[in-house]
Amino acid sequence: MRELPGLIRVDFNELAKQLWRYGWLLLLLCAGVTLAVYFFSRLQTPVYQATARLLAAQPTAFSSGLNSLPVASPLDSQAYREAALSSQVLKETLGGSQGRETLEQFRRRLRVRTVEGRQSSIVILSVRDNDPARAARLANEWADALRRWDDQRVRGSFSRYRVSLEAQLRTVQADLERSANSPERREGLRSLQGSLLRDLDLVRALEQGATGQLSLLDLAEVPLRPVAPRPLLNALLAGMLTLALGVLLFVLREALVRTVRSSEEAMGLTGLQVLGEFPRLLGPGRELPKEAASYLRTYVNRGLMSEDDPKIVAVTSPEAKDGKSSVAIALARAYARTGKRTLLIDLDLHRPVLHEEFGVKSGPDVVSVLRDPLFGVAAHQVERGLSLLPCLQSVDDPSGLLSQQLRPFLRRLREAGEWDTIVIDTPPVLAVTDTLVVAPQVSGVLVVVSVGITSRRGLRVAVDNLTRIGAQVLGLVVNQLRPGEGVLVTSKGYFGRYEAPLRRPNSQEQDPLHTQW
Repeated sequence: MRELPGLIRVDFNELAKQLWRYGWLLLLLCAGVTLAVYFFSRLQTPVYQATARLLAAQPTAFSSGLNSLPVASPLDSQAYREAALSSQVLKETLGGSQGRETLEQFRRRLRVRTVEGRQSSIVILSVRDNDPARAARLANEWADALRRWDDQRVRGSFSRYRVSLEAQLRTVQADLERSANSPERREGLRSLQGSLLRDLDLVRALEQGATGQLSLLDLAEVPLRPVAPRPLLNALLAGMLTLALGVLLFVLREALVRTVRSSEEAMGLTGLQVLGEFPRLLGPGRELPKEAASYLRTYVNRGLMSEDDPKIVAVTSPEAKDGKSSVAIALARAYARTGKRTLLIDLDLHRPVLHEEFGVKSGPDVVSVLRDPLFGVAAHQVERGLSLLPCLQSVDDPSGLLSQQLRPFLRRLREAGEWDTIVIDTPPVLAVTDTLVVAPQVSGVLVVVSVGITSRRGLRVAVDNLTRIGAQVLGLVVNQLRPGEGVLVTSKGYFGRYEAPLRRPNSQEQDPLHTQW
């Protein structure tokens, strides 16, 4: 078991058990999700992708005889990517079909990728459409539109230079038409005019034949197979994702658990041995298994070998609803079955319940005995060899009464010699202080732990409180175990007779003695 920050405790052994127990459900869910995604993908409209490739090569330098010949700046792949998705190129691609879908809708179906090289790069234009022929046509038109845009960009630089030359030529011609020019100036203007005419002819020729960096590498062909949906791939991914999420949920569930999950965990938290284990029972009025109680009696006797008779054993728990009263009854009956004269005392003066189990409504009770030192220790004979001293009346200050009268009361029980074993049902340790008054004065204390109910922190604090006051804690009694779990016996033992579904019983199915005391 690993302790994580924030008091989060992950028991990987318990996690493995949970996965082993419920793994078939997770696998069944994964199979169902896989099949559902597969058939749902098959029902979707297929999408085809056509791809055209363009080569973006660096322009080759050449000598034209013009010192100021304009040359368009080369573009990198990122610039071509942005240009391909520009509104100008996309409008030219759609042409007359633009009214059927907006540019933004069309842009969502486009993909642009580039592959960089040392001297050139490749621009890959992909179009997705439900019609494979239309996808191929749009991809080729898109490539042509991008090429035309690049050609116009290069021609634009020559066009601007041509316009500049034409303006200069008009200025020179206007100067020649003036009569005030000297012969030398007229000769110079005619020479400049000839030079401008040569440059203009050259620029016009270059403008007409200028091309950009892009050239068509591969035309888009009509795709034969759709790129989406992919039923098999989608189904496998959905199944793997469901499996991963399922395992994650198991981990989170285990990380969020704050209660004791097993006998091994209870021993690890307290350092105490498990002396008895009881399974989870269904249905009201069910008695705890006799075999389990016999195990508990045997281990308690071994822990109290040095004690003289009568042996006085207190049964408590960290919190309410751990089943301590049921364990006390089972232990007392186990002693009675061996012929021991056994007395069962209800010292849970806050919530007494033992009288309800045995149907005792009147007569002597423990409160009367504690309040009157001269009152004889009379008990109800409820079963063969088993007597009960119940609590039949309320007490204003139970802790104060026990502090004053418990010691002489236990002395009278020992001196009377009427019982060989005395089992005392005491309140939860963390609820009231009564048990801390009783525990140091008895032969030993049993701490009842209910799987799935007792909190880990509560168990450690309760055992620590009992140890601090000098009580002899004999060990733990683990309650509400699932069939087949435990450290003392396996499912082939007494658990085999009390198998129950792997779920917590509801309020109608709970044993009031076993789960609510």
